Amino acid sequence: MFTSFSYLTSFQEFENFIAKFGDSGFVLVALGSMVSTFQTKDLLKEMNSAFARLSQGVIWKYKASYWPKDVKLAPNVKIVDWLPQNDLLAHPRIRLFVTHGGMNSIMEAIQHGVPMVGISLFGDQPENLNRVEARKFGVSLQLKQINREILAVKMKQVIEDKRYKSAVVAASIIRRSHPLTPAQRLVGWIDHILQTGGAAHLKAHGLQQPWHEQYLLDVILFLLVVTLGTLWFCGKLLGIMGRWLCGASKLKKA
Repeated sequence: MFTSFSYLTSFQEFENFIAKFGDSGFVLVALGSMVSTFQTKDLLKEMNSAFARLSQGVIWKYKASYWPKDVKLAPNVKIVDWLPQNDLLAHPRIRLFVTHGGMNSIMEAIQHGVPMVGISLFGDQPENLNRVEARKFGVSLQLKQINREILAVKMKQVIEDKRYKSAVVAASIIRRSHPLTPAQRLVGWIDHILQTGGAAHLKAHGLQQPWHEQYLLDVILFLLVVTLGTLWFCGKLLGIMGRWLCGASKLKKA
């Protein structure tokens, strides 16, 4: 597999930083591409102060150009514009992953058996992190809950309580346990498609439907006819009732 020199150089910088903290390891913080929209100066201060209370190093994905100039970065924190998230999650010295709860990030953490502290921002993230918490893979926090005390306590809780690590490692074993390697599965499916002449039996039924059925035009036409027919019938019925009432009224006057 080709690996660029620039990638190796940048990863060596991470290795050098991680090595400073020995067996204490490091914490990875990656809160997604939209995090700058939600992180205020006060929130950055609180998070930075919380990270300063850890004995681990902290690698934090955050654009240095956005960092407030009057906020001194904690000595155990390294901020970077970009990081190889999957590779760092696979590092033997990682102790915790602070994540926004995106599904890809959660699955990568489970793949490598890394417990999590989740800080949801929007979308499906709160529900994703509820499941993480329910399965004891980590804990979940809301953005408005974040202050230095709470965040530091939650991170230490997940790092020190080995039940979180054990739960996510058990899930990792299940996820990794396959009778065939990915390459073997790929070759097997290619053979299956070739042997069955294109594997038409695996294609979605919708692909075999005529275009008017795919776009539900037959259903729309049916509902339109029923609706218009019902309105016409109701109109006729109201007309008959109106004429009958008018006729009855005239008979009474006569």
